[in-house]
Amino acid sequence: MPRVCILTDSTAQFTRTDFPGRERIFVLPLDLEPAAAQGNGQPRRLVPPVPQAFLRYYGLLSGEFDAVLTLTLSSHLNPAADSARKAASLYSNHAAVQVIDSQTTSAGLGMLVEAAAGAASAGASLAEVEGLVRTAIRRIYMLLCIPELACLERLGLLDHTQALAGEVIGLMPVFTVEEGGLTPMGKARTPRALFESFEEFMDEFTAPDRVALLRGTSQTTLRTRPLREFVQQRFAGASYSEHPLNPPLSALFGAQAIGLVVMEPG
Repeated sequence: MPRVCILTDSTAQFTRTDFPGRERIFVLPLDLEPAAAQGNGQPRRLVPPVPQAFLRYYGLLSGEFDAVLTLTLSSHLNPAADSARKAASLYSNHAAVQVIDSQTTSAGLGMLVEAAAGAASAGASLAEVEGLVRTAIRRIYMLLCIPELACLERLGLLDHTQALAGEVIGLMPVFTVEEGGLTPMGKARTPRALFESFEEFMDEFTAPDRVALLRGTSQTTLRTRPLREFVQQRFAGASYSEHPLNPPLSALFGAQAIGLVVMEPG
């Protein structure tokens, strides 16, 4: 039976605690730049991992596993996938290495890693786990509201003048994540209006398998109960979870970000 493990990055947020194969998951930390490098209270940037960081993991994991499936956040958000591929091209040990750009992050990435780990623990080969993940990517949907427009400037979605003007008038732009990139969907004036747009988005689904709400670290008073009750009443069979954004995700999207991840059943 092949021994396959999953290597992911620290933007992955898991929606379950007891899923099979958890012991096969390894997480490469994504670093933040030193606080001293940022001025004027700007959030710290997420540092792209170098190929050598992945190489070290490949070498360590090859001692226990026959194959490593590397599953990273979207390459539109961070070039981790490129570094992982460069490392794979330099790697010469016995274990096979495959790299997949998940085209998502946070709970979406976590859901994919959970599915991959479950298949690996059941004895699936690297090719079988890869095929399962690539199919599952098409069943992940994500919305992101990013009020801190400086984050959008960093992602290349706004120029500096647009970011400054948007901050002044208090825009709350909402994006869909499509093929790993952020596509503008609309704007919300209040969290309540944002949640209404989340509900309208979920009305497009018949019976989602999982729904996850993402909250920035400054959204501690956000009233999430109406959305939770909507999901429980509208989709009785779906699991629902809430997740505060971890430091790497806060660096990407800001402390005020709010997101929604929906996964359809396989």
